[in-house]
Amino acid sequence: MSEEKKMNVNKQDLPADVRTSSAAEVMSMRPLTDIHETKQGVTLTMDLPGVSKESLDIDVDKNVLTIKGAVNLHTPVELSPSYMELHSGVFERRFTLGDELDSAKIEATLNNGELTLHIPHLEQHKPRKIEIKAA
Repeated sequence: MSEEKKMNVNKQDLPADVRTSSAAEVMSMRPLTDIHETKQGVTLTMDLPGVSKESLDIDVDKNVLTIKGAVNLHTPVELSPSYMELHSGVFERRFTLGDELDSAKIEATLNNGELTLHIPHLEQHKPRKIEIKAA
């Protein structure tokens, strides 16, 4: 699995509440991601604090997995922060899936700001035990 870098998201493609955010600057982000491979498949875990299910979009096209979304921290207009480490923003990450993975059976869960994707191996690529018959 390799990653393709692309961060060009148009402001008009954002949810309306992020587009109109005035107190916090909208910026591109790069969520931290862990990838683990087992005999059953690949598990991808991405940290997405502040991202809702409604502002998250996941799709696969020609073996390229694309995850994009937006974070809106709803900073009140009357507040003028003197220092911020968290910002409203957008992200887009792309991963090229290997031919041994079954992109039709990807399962995604979002729980407490952590996105988990399970991508199983195709049946023909899973290890199997060969039965030995008596002659």
